[in-house]
Amino acid sequence: MGVVSVLVLGGDEAPEERPSKADEVREKLLGEGRSELPTTADVEEAVPGYDYTSVVTGVGTDDDLTIPATYDADVSDPWRGAPGVIEVYADAALTRPVPFSLLPDPAAPASDPRLALMPVKVRRTHVTREGGQVKGTLADLGTYWNLSPHVYVVQHLTPDGTKRPRPLVTQVDFAAATPAPAQVSSSVSADGDALLEWSPVEGASEYLVVLQQRRDSLDDTVRVVGRTTEPTWSSAATARCHRAACTQNDAMRLTTVDASLMASLPRLTSRKVDARLGVIAVADRKASVMTPIGFTGLETLPVRSDRKWDAGADLAGSGLAALPSRFLFVSVDGSTRATGAFVDRQEVRRQGASWVVPLRGQGTRLVDPVRVPVAAVDDIDAAVAAFNERAKRDYPAAGLLDTEVVIDVDAPQQPSPELPPPDYPVFGSNELTRFIAGQLIAGSTAIDVSDLAERPGLPEVGDALDEAVYQNPYAVAYFDRFSIDGGVIHVQSAFSLAEKRAHQKAVADAAEAAVAEVVTGGMSVAEKVSALNRYLVDRADYDHDALDSSKGEYRSDIPARFRYAWETHGILVDRRGVCMSYAYAFQAVAEEAGLETVVVTGELADGGGHAWNKVRTGGSWRAVDVTWNDPRGAWTSATGTRYLMIRDSGFTGNALRSERDDWMSDAYLSRYATR
Repeated sequence: MGVVSVLVLGGDEAPEERPSKADEVREKLLGEGRSELPTTADVEEAVPGYDYTSVVTGVGTDDDLTIPATYDADVSDPWRGAPGVIEVYADAALTRPVPFSLLPDPAAPASDPRLALMPVKVRRTHVTREGGQVKGTLADLGTYWNLSPHVYVVQHLTPDGTKRPRPLVTQVDFAAATPAPAQVSSSVSADGDALLEWSPVEGASEYLVVLQQRRDSLDDTVRVVGRTTEPTWSSAATARCHRAACTQNDAMRLTTVDASLMASLPRLTSRKVDARLGVIAVADRKASVMTPIGFTGLETLPVRSDRKWDAGADLAGSGLAALPSRFLFVSVDGSTRATGAFVDRQEVRRQGASWVVPLRGQGTRLVDPVRVPVAAVDDIDAAVAAFNERAKRDYPAAGLLDTEVVIDVDAPQQPSPELPPPDYPVFGSNELTRFIAGQLIAGSTAIDVSDLAERPGLPEVGDALDEAVYQNPYAVAYFDRFSIDGGVIHVQSAFSLAEKRAHQKAVADAAEAAVAEVVTGGMSVAEKVSALNRYLVDRADYDHDALDSSKGEYRSDIPARFRYAWETHGILVDRRGVCMSYAYAFQAVAEEAGLETVVVTGELADGGGHAWNKVRTGGSWRAVDVTWNDPRGAWTSATGTRYLMIRDSGFTGNALRSERDDWMSDAYLSRYATR
């Protein structure tokens, strides 16, 4: 450190001493917020292959994170951190990197050197289009710490630079002066728009809807897709129409090139875009921590029509009768999906020798104008009516619905006493999930997870709750509604405790009877799976009436009289159900037979949610889809075993699907890939 001496000429006073620039920088750094990260583990191998420290809480979004270190580290790419030295991630699975700057800590004395992880500031332009005019306004999002409620810092070296036997993970929770929205929900509107809603924040002047997309360039990773003073936002504003053709949700794409374009231009290659959506509240020009909103369910949002539909269509000879009843569209995840097509007669107009027929996709804003020769249509009104009736009849729906989980930190309630462990099987990939599942099976209406929620290495409460519901057929919780207030999960059960007990006993008895009837000693895993698949297919049928009742977006929209069709007892006891019941039923009988299985949820490429199973055999997993093995008619070995013990890649054609991430806690998802 040094000083600059300034001689004031013509005076008798001593020279004035001013602090140097280095002194000023040091004082500034000492005055700013900084949090030191621990370097020793509190829990070894909380997740296999990783040690965990205690959670560091209350860190400011402008704060530096410091680590005692005698070694140097260089960050050439802020997204990658210093590979093999220090990395920062936004998720417990350590797959979503967070950018940061890494420098020697100028505030640390030479006797105690440290490295400082410094947050990167984020400012983005929000672009709007009104009346043909494009306008941009600058939005200050704070730093990348604002964009993550918490991050996971991974240290590969000890303070003296020695490689650790296992990487050390520290969860860091951030806080900001402006509170974040406490309640958030996402859904898809009847027109195929993303609809976000959240609780108002007192004093907030505006809310920023932020889309994070992991790309090569740091500048392209964050977009402000919405700016509003109201606690709600719709992606309807992203819809664009040009020459009667309409697109929507283009800003929310999750791939660089969609599958349809790659099929047309094989030289093109596509990369998935790691995307996260969230809301930031702004008060006094200070951004809150972003409240994240899951993309689950939103990956099916429509973007544009896929014109493959008209390949070979004889419009000149058959008119509207030649149009397929399915409307193919490209969704934000790059897949080509299908929905029912329809035509609004009021939009059809004649143009010369052609009818211009705006073909629309049900549940979307997409419009694809089709030219049909006037000579090919005797009566345009009758032709449109006939087409719409055929499309309505032909379009298939699916049987997996979205749940409603409200995160409410502003309305704390009292937990009920912990109930004794249930007498039925409990599944969970981790201690928190197993505890929640056990309490759901036991019938608890307020589950206190405060002792486990902050334990290093365990998933977030909402993540563990999703897994507990999907992986436990005896929980009878598919239609339950949940609210989370910090460390307590409040359960509004769809069934009374007496009904739950009756369903559990009936399922247990049916599973025991099934295994006793078709499973014998000495059977291999594959033989057991085949026998149980045949047993369920022979005894049960897909319940199309129940499926037709699912007109709403959420599980609570299903009439009570049809709820059996989604729970385990639907297929196993009542012998009718949809895909979720098939998956639960297989889970129950497979567990009874001593097999290790999981329920998997996902999206069919042809549209709609779906559920199936995976079974562990040896050191690998194989997929089983009992629903799709159940034919509409007599069982045959060709159809009844088509989706039995296959790899994920075996789902092709109209069985093509993508997996969601809600059926298993994030840190464990990769374990269940078929290899």
